[in-house]
Amino acid sequence: MDLYYTRGRAAGLGLLLALTGAPGCGDPGDEMMTDGEGTTAGSGEPTGPEPTATDGGTGEPGGACEGLHDPGPAPLRRLTHTQYNNTVNDLFPGVEIPPQTILVDPKSGGFENDGELQNPSALLIEQYQKAAVAVTEAAQDGIGVWLPCPPDGGPNPAQCGHEFLPEFGARAFRRPLTDEERAAFLGLFDERLAADNFNVALQLTMQAFLQAPPFLYFLEFNGAPVEGQGDIIQLDDYELAARLSYFLWDTTPDAALMAAAAAGELTTDAGLEEHARRLLGEAPARRAVVNFHRQWLDFEKTELTALDQATYPAWDPEATNHALLEELRRFIEHTIFDGEGTLAALLTSNESFADETVAELYGVAVPAEPWGPVTLDPSQRAGVLTTPGWLSGHAHAVNPSPVQRGVFVMERLLCQVAPPPPADVDTNPPDGGDEDPKTNRERYDQHTEDATCASCHKIIDGIGFGFEHYDSAGRYRELDNGFPVDASGELIGTDVDGPFEDGVELAQRLGQSAVVRDCVVSQYFRYALGRAPQSADACAQEALRAEFETTGGDIHELLVSVVLSDAFRYRRTGGE
Repeated sequence: MDLYYTRGRAAGLGLLLALTGAPGCGDPGDEMMTDGEGTTAGSGEPTGPEPTATDGGTGEPGGACEGLHDPGPAPLRRLTHTQYNNTVNDLFPGVEIPPQTILVDPKSGGFENDGELQNPSALLIEQYQKAAVAVTEAAQDGIGVWLPCPPDGGPNPAQCGHEFLPEFGARAFRRPLTDEERAAFLGLFDERLAADNFNVALQLTMQAFLQAPPFLYFLEFNGAPVEGQGDIIQLDDYELAARLSYFLWDTTPDAALMAAAAAGELTTDAGLEEHARRLLGEAPARRAVVNFHRQWLDFEKTELTALDQATYPAWDPEATNHALLEELRRFIEHTIFDGEGTLAALLTSNESFADETVAELYGVAVPAEPWGPVTLDPSQRAGVLTTPGWLSGHAHAVNPSPVQRGVFVMERLLCQVAPPPPADVDTNPPDGGDEDPKTNRERYDQHTEDATCASCHKIIDGIGFGFEHYDSAGRYRELDNGFPVDASGELIGTDVDGPFEDGVELAQRLGQSAVVRDCVVSQYFRYALGRAPQSADACAQEALRAEFETTGGDIHELLVSVVLSDAFRYRRTGGE
């Protein structure tokens, strides 16, 4: 037990390192393309070629996807900073725990939960120790709410601790404590109770729980081997409860899910589906789905937008960015949970929400109620790609960036690779030289005039030019520098190829694309498993894509399908 704590402080760095081991090759780094204005445009990871169909488990191409699908590797994962903060709040119901500072792990494909990149460090261990102290101190202020006995332990503090701590530990570890764990943690409590008092003993023991690997990591070591399937393991009910809850709620399982795990319901198709649908129908699912989109759609760029004050005098880097992020959150939550709930609606809906700041950018009347609904001009707005938040986050301080906008669509919606520019290419900003003033599009046309750049920029800019009707603030415009805007473009290498007139038509085209639907399946698959898709996942993804197509791109049904997939319910031990 000394590996878990020393008087409530973490002494588990060695164990954490041992548990994670060598994390693998990791992320080779984002493939980025500069757009000639000194910034990088790419924000995703090259997806590589699409995996081919396999024979249902061997990874050999060409066979039919029958039987149990290869679940692929299962890297050891840790709570993300968001999941940590959600979890400690739920461990102390009725008490508001301040958000704790936990390092954000490196992103892979835009996501923060890739197990291959979650490398422990001395700084991270120190942050967990400080967070455990801060969390338990904050919880102490509301101890009468969550402790089922008097705040001082009552007439028999030892009994109070021995009744409460195993229950708390089971919620923290997301499974019942082992006999060894129970004895060790209660031994710590008894030791400190004898030396100090009930409150000190309780806090130090809870701090030990919050720094233990079974709390910080998803330890999936208790499943049963599947007969005749080599190194494939079926996760046990408690492991499935954790996967399910953190995928759909971003937090620890609730009492109903823990009871289902105890009853053995989650290793059945019917039980797992029942609880997946139950979780999707409750409030935490809204927060979790918005958090997925925060990462996938790169809200961080919106949060950090800083436009030129001379060009955009009304732009307040703090207040405006906050308003645009709020609109994005409300748009996504409403569209998925209260609206059509489809991928097409995310990409084409002209219904959103606005406060005074957002209404001004849209050019619509301010709603009578704060953050009231607004209906936008369908000839100007279609879905998330025409929101001011997304548009401003993928623009430069003065002029919009067709490269940033085009690369985003390529990588995050089409799962195509945007390669970096050649080393000898001049990446200085394109300008109009000494000639008459030009539009932003004419400046960027220089990319396709250069033979070295043309092959890539024909694809990237062909998408990005579709957003030329929107300036860096996301306002719609008919003129750019006094000249008519040309927002025509062309899709290349998709199933909906061809020219289009503007961003609205582009969004509608993307909303109809099977390639986009397949890419979105890969994004959810990646996020659910905390790793990049591999060739072994071909059959699992093929089945998910077929189901997503059948349901008309219904996001709720996709989430349920991911949960019911073999990749979600099983893990492979080989090669770990």
